[in-house]
This record gives sequence, structure tokens and C-alpha cells, in this order.
Amino acid sequence: MTRTYSDLAERQALEVDTSLVKTYLVEAHRGDEDPAALARRSFADLAAGVGARVHDSDEPALVTVEAKIRDEIVFAYVDFTNPRFWLIHSMASSNAIDWLMNRALLSPELDRAWLPANLLEFASSLGSFRGLGLDYDRRVLHDIDLEQPDAPVGFLKMQLWGNKASDVLRVLREPHAFPSETTLAKVKVKFWLDGANQEVFTLDDIKYDGKITARGTDFASHIGLTTTVYGVYERLVVAIEDEFGLEAVSEGGFLSLHGEPINVFFSRPVSNLKSFCEGLCSAAPPFRIWGVPTAVGNAFYRIHAVDLHVGCQVMLEVTKDFARVFLPAGSCGNTVLRLVTNLQHHYDALVQAQSGAGENVLGI
Repeated sequence: MTRTYSDLAERQALEVDTSLVKTYLVEAHRGDEDPAALARRSFADLAAGVGARVHDSDEPALVTVEAKIRDEIVFAYVDFTNPRFWLIHSMASSNAIDWLMNRALLSPELDRAWLPANLLEFASSLGSFRGLGLDYDRRVLHDIDLEQPDAPVGFLKMQLWGNKASDVLRVLREPHAFPSETTLAKVKVKFWLDGANQEVFTLDDIKYDGKITARGTDFASHIGLTTTVYGVYERLVVAIEDEFGLEAVSEGGFLSLHGEPINVFFSRPVSNLKSFCEGLCSAAPPFRIWGVPTAVGNAFYRIHAVDLHVGCQVMLEVTKDFARVFLPAGSCGNTVLRLVTNLQHHYDALVQAQSGAGENVLGI
């Protein structure tokens, strides 16, 4: 980390093959399976294509994955100290390790940690906010003809590095600018674990899909920032499962319903509801939800779907202005975070998830 930061400071650029620390936040739903066994199985399934091998270590909650991606030998270190919320570290090139992670995450037991825009903003407040990335692409859902002369913005991407990042973000979110398309996808944060020593720090790019790339002089600072952000994500997931998971509960000879649906509000109406629902539940990434939309009325669809991350059922009711998510007890709260985060990136940056009482479900 020290060498790469020195290069960056001197030339304001990095060599293509510079080995930066990459950390991936991965959520594992393993049932009763030992996390080490799940890690071995998930990566060993790639053995035929890339010769992946999984090695034990002296640490009981750490295994090493070795693979050959094209001409590069890749090592990834899977830390399952938290049996459900894993950290996977590597210094391989981005092309190689991203390819390996994308393949491993096809496993139904694994998924990325999806970080909504407000969680990225929280991360930016933990240190010095040094840059941002915007990523909005409405073409994924196919709900509107973007070739029409009066079509809204269909694609917006931007990278900014500097101390004015928060000012630029505020301007783009003004009502007369692009509030519905300004979707925060990445923040660059300089963080000091020991605030008394300004020379010991990490400079991290934190991305909405749970990938964190570190430069700097101190790995401990990188881990400190990473675990703080991941801890907030974990609390959101667990709170969704505890408070909103729907189940019938018997109390004193009477049945009562525990939990409630989550309301997802759009800042603008959906133009083509049928196409929108079909894109949402096509089983393809990034939503990973499979179902068949059924029209209940002129502007109302009901979707009995399956979350392909864990294979649990989920029901959606979708209108032009909002959707309801019915999550059965025992499901994964990651379903809601994945849905909301990707709606922010592929439909409306201002999407909000609320309880029946109007409280922000993803509030921090």
C-alpha cells in the first residue's frame, strides 16, 4: 500500500499492473454448513476452468484461494471471522480478481453486499471525502424508449477526484439539474485509524457493489474503515429480517401476523409498467429475482418471485408510483438492499424504502 500511494502522489497516476489491495464484502447464506466448507465448495467449483485450489491456513477463520486467470496467478484470502458477512482480500489485478469473484458469486449461497447511496454517503463522512463516482444506467429495465426526442436522461457516469466532491454532488442534486439520475456509485475516503498520526492512513474507493480498493500506508486503517461500513450494512440486513419478515405467530390460541411489507417509493411514475416488471424479475443480474408479472389492474402488477441468491420466495406488488415488498420470515434482508440499490442505479436515484409508518427502512 505504501509504494502504490507514493507512486500515486508523485505522478497522480497508477501503473496498469499496480497491485492494490482489493477487499470484497460478501454475504454468505450457508444454512448449517461450516463456512470453511462453503468457501472451499464455492471456489472449488471453478477448478475445471481456472485450476482453483483452496488451502487452509493457521487461522481457523481464514482460507486461501489460488487460481490461474489467463497468465496470472491469483491469490484471494477469504476471512469468515463473521460466518455470514465475509471479507475477501486480494492484491491481484482487477481484471483477474473481478472475474474470479463474479464467477464465485454465481453460487446461490453467496452475494455481494449492496451499499445504497445513503450508506456510501455515511462512509464518506468517516474520513476526508476525496472523490466520487456516479453510475446511472436506465437501459437495464427497458421501460422507456430512450431514442425519443423528449426522453429523460438514460445514462450518466462521472468520476471526480478532489476536495470539492461534496459540492459537485450537491449541485447535481439540485431540482433544476439531475436529481433522479445522480446516483452515487463510489466514494473515495481518506481515513486515519490513529488520528494522532497523519502519516498512517488509508485512501479507499468504496463501491456500491461491495468492492473496496485501498491505497495508502496502513492496512489496519483500511480494515478499520471497511469493518465500520460493513457493520452498518449488517445492522440494516438484520433489522429488515427481524422487523419486516412476515410470519403467522400463535399467541394464546390466536394467530397474529408479525412483520409488514416494505414500501419502495419512486420520485417519478413508471412509464411502461409491464416492461418495468419484466426487467425487474428476469432472473438476470443485478436484481437476481425471477418471477412472472401478473396484471391485476390497469396499473397494478403482482409478482410471485424467487430470490436467486438464497432461493427464498418474495412477493412484489408494483404500481406506477411505488412497489411493496413482502418478505417471508427466514428470508434474507439482502434481497431488499439489492433491490433498492439497483433501482437507484437503473431507474431512480431518489428511490426510498419506507415502513408503513413512513420511517426510512435503510436509515443510518
